[in-house]
Amino acid sequence: MPIVYSAEADAILSAGAWLGPEHHNWALTKEQAITAVGQLRDANYIILGGDVLNGPEKYYSHAYANWSYDPSSPPSAADLSSSACKASSYISDYPVEDAYFVLVPTSTNSLAR
Repeated sequence: MPIVYSAEADAILSAGAWLGPEHHNWALTKEQAITAVGQLRDANYIILGGDVLNGPEKYYSHAYANWSYDPSSPPSAADLSSSACKASSYISDYPVEDAYFVLVPTSTNSLAR
């Protein structure tokens, strides 16, 4: 499998179900997604947003729900917690319990913490 984001981010996201070469991402349950958000934040990744998917019985089809986060320019250390908070809140508040989530992280390894 090719590296999608980075070896570190991919290892975190791979707790979910691989969506195959055509989508280059993983579908995470609500619990997995919330855990991944914290792990990505701790590893210096800003979460740019994500998509909501219906479960495997519906072939991980799009639920046409998503969120996004626009980091400051240039990105700051505050973006780490702000993006994680926005992602966690969206995921926690999403009304369908058996939904799956796709996260889109970007590295901020150059930020001093």
